[in-house]
Amino acid sequence: MDKEKQNECRTPRLMKDSSEVDGHAEAVMDYVLSWCLRWSETKYKDIKPTLHDYCRYMLFKLIEKNNRANIIVENVNVWKQSQKIDLWVEAKLVDNGNEEWHSVLIENKYYSPIHLSIDTDGAYRSQLEVYKKKFEKHYANRSFFHLHFAVITCMERHEANFSATYDEQEMGRLGFKLYSFDDMQDDSIKIDTESWLRSW
Repeated sequence: MDKEKQNECRTPRLMKDSSEVDGHAEAVMDYVLSWCLRWSETKYKDIKPTLHDYCRYMLFKLIEKNNRANIIVENVNVWKQSQKIDLWVEAKLVDNGNEEWHSVLIENKYYSPIHLSIDTDGAYRSQLEVYKKKFEKHYANRSFFHLHFAVITCMERHEANFSATYDEQEMGRLGFKLYSFDDMQDDSIKIDTESWLRSW
């Protein structure tokens, strides 16, 4: 099926309708992503297995780890708007008996670009640079955490102004990975989830 036909067949999206304003969409993204990442915990795998698989895919994508079936996601904790960071995620994994700790700083974007934020010295810098500094300071004495930095947008890569809105090279220079809406979906799973996740 070609891309145009796929777009015609899509079910309605939670995050996108005919509105020309965002309607506080980034706050909704915070709640949806927090919920999804917490569903990745292994204890939920038999409750809603397809939903769990989608959510596990999202977590493993963000922590840049190979999603092997034998890895246990023991717990995922998420904080919204801590130190102005959209989502602050901590996950404990057990891989072949070895504990791993991961923490992810997530900046959500609907259609807005990265903006400037006031740094500790009073200067204006990229919000990513300012938030990353706070995040790294928090973990300065906890080097066992693997730190990850992500920008997630509802915009899809095929949209005409995606590259104009988000400078992926600059984000990479600051240590951030850019994930579009479509990047966060596992297309290898061909069935709908037991929830509404696939249409968010």
